[in-house]
Amino acid sequence: MQVDGKTFPLYSGSVQPWRLEPGKWGEILDRVVELGFGCIEVYIPWGEHQRADGACDFSGSRDIGGFLDLAFERGLFAIVRPGPHANAEITGFGYPERILRDPGMHARGPEGNPVYVPTPPRMFPAVSYAGDRLYWEFEDYLKELAPVLKPRLHPDGPIVAIQADNEMTLFFRTGAFDLDYCDAARAEYRRLLKDKYSTVSKLNRAHRTSLKSFDQAQPPRRFEAESARELPPYLDWAAFKEAHLQNSVVRIAGMFKDQGLDSVPVTHNYPLGHLRSPLDLPGLEQGVDLVGMDMYYHKGDYRTIKARCLALCGLSRYPYAPEFGAGSHLAWPPIDLPDQVFTTLAATMNGLRGINFYMIVDRERWYGAPIRRDGSVDPERADVYRRFLALAKKIQGARRSADVLLLTTRLYGRLENLTNVFDPLSPMALAGLGYDAVSWCPQIGMGLKRPPAATHAALQEDLFTALSAARLSFDIGEPERPGGNLKRYKMMVLPTLEILEHQATVDLLAAVRAGGTLVMGPDVPRLDETGKADRTFKSALTGRGEKIPRIPSARLYHLGSGRIILLNDLAQDGAGLTKLLGAVSRLADCRTLPDPGDPAIDTAEHSGEPGFLWVVNPTGEERQAELQLKEAAALTDRWSGEVFKGPDRFNLPIPPYTVRPLEVGR
Repeated sequence: MQVDGKTFPLYSGSVQPWRLEPGKWGEILDRVVELGFGCIEVYIPWGEHQRADGACDFSGSRDIGGFLDLAFERGLFAIVRPGPHANAEITGFGYPERILRDPGMHARGPEGNPVYVPTPPRMFPAVSYAGDRLYWEFEDYLKELAPVLKPRLHPDGPIVAIQADNEMTLFFRTGAFDLDYCDAARAEYRRLLKDKYSTVSKLNRAHRTSLKSFDQAQPPRRFEAESARELPPYLDWAAFKEAHLQNSVVRIAGMFKDQGLDSVPVTHNYPLGHLRSPLDLPGLEQGVDLVGMDMYYHKGDYRTIKARCLALCGLSRYPYAPEFGAGSHLAWPPIDLPDQVFTTLAATMNGLRGINFYMIVDRERWYGAPIRRDGSVDPERADVYRRFLALAKKIQGARRSADVLLLTTRLYGRLENLTNVFDPLSPMALAGLGYDAVSWCPQIGMGLKRPPAATHAALQEDLFTALSAARLSFDIGEPERPGGNLKRYKMMVLPTLEILEHQATVDLLAAVRAGGTLVMGPDVPRLDETGKADRTFKSALTGRGEKIPRIPSARLYHLGSGRIILLNDLAQDGAGLTKLLGAVSRLADCRTLPDPGDPAIDTAEHSGEPGFLWVVNPTGEERQAELQLKEAAALTDRWSGEVFKGPDRFNLPIPPYTVRPLEVGR
């Protein structure tokens, strides 16, 4: 993050002043500085500050200006989060009671019923972000809050970023046919159709309807497509859900600008779960400056931590966790100190470059932070934060890089969501319970030889495992992005089926012609997202292709200065797929990571001065890493302080659930 033209390491911690004694604020902030933090993150909940009569209270424990002044006096930066949605484990997620009690503000399900957010300690109706009413109400609050925040924007004050809303996922209810079906949302959906199709006749051809006007168009309430040609109305609804989430956040960001709060970056956070439809991180980053993803994990979640971080590396401007679990809400499985150490180091190892620890000060409904509400500290927890922030300074000049990009596309992500067998339950909630994408994709074939959603999800899982086992450094991303970043990678891997978006096809072929290597299969796409014939890929793969020595299931096609490798057989066991990808990656001249000799151990390299070799044991048993380096070196574990001398061969003990950030010295 850039502050005053300098790179500022984005490591911060959450403090919620309205839940603390104002007389303790200064002492608490002193402890924050002593831990090594240079930045705090602060909610400013709408419902906590605006009274029932509409007037705002910024006094006592709600004196946000006074709190920010105390932070500024101590040299702390601040990220502020004024809503409208706060969550913060507040009953009603920080909305004023009058908003929650007004039926005209409620999001609606497909039958027109109000939809509730099932969260402790009390359920409440989901608020609709369609139409104007919520924004008009929130604007009244912003008009009173802005004079408090504006004089405290950097450089005159501590505020270096402001967040637009919070965890925009329609309250974690991301099922395709769950919400929002209120009148204003339906009108917004029809506007999307009109913008896309321009005339009713074009809409009728695409949706196979006989409407007389756009006003007659109705969103689907369940998935009933029996062929690929019947997909357009469902995909349009999925596209609307994505656009609705993005437009809502961007509109709130625009309201900040209208109130003169636009001199600092605007951020947003997606919640724990996944980054598939209806979430669109790079799409939202076209409207705000920075989007990250929250992470609340335990030490047994290494695979998920790695996948989320690699997706942030491939999709975001800056791999950032706006909320990273530090302690626990009373209703959650506890995140203990060993969890905290492991997950923080594992995420950093896999490319996470910014973390806001949520929380660093205990308060009601939260425990396990390093600083207590009375201003004292938990010595053991405080030591962990001091050590990590010291490590963060040490490693800030080193960067993880990747030669390989594991791809998915919007189409496959939308189909996963549209065909979710658990709908209207949220795929995000299911992910939190341990269900992966394969679990919620039924075998819906739509006349294709392979059910696309289920097959793609399964292949993605298999390829993730095989790329890791082949010791390849890879990111996870999507092809269809304005400007794109495909040219950063030596090799792209996309499991392709009979159907693929036309724009994704165009983008991929352009990257190949520019010198990239695309590994695809098992099918050559022959249909676009509307189910119509699309010969773009077929035309690019002229002839039978070349045989590749020792890779019998592959064919090589040259295109421009790049190449396409078609793998007809991806349905192999883990060892076979790992060997196959390893062989293909050598054709693209992809570097491999050091092999520790134990398949359970994972490694990563961060290049720089100094460089770091990261080694992780994500199991509950002690392991040995046998490393062969290309040059003589000494390895210093910058977490434990241990030093290992080579000159080039190392046998390192790795205790259970341990990450070693090894500085490579010459």
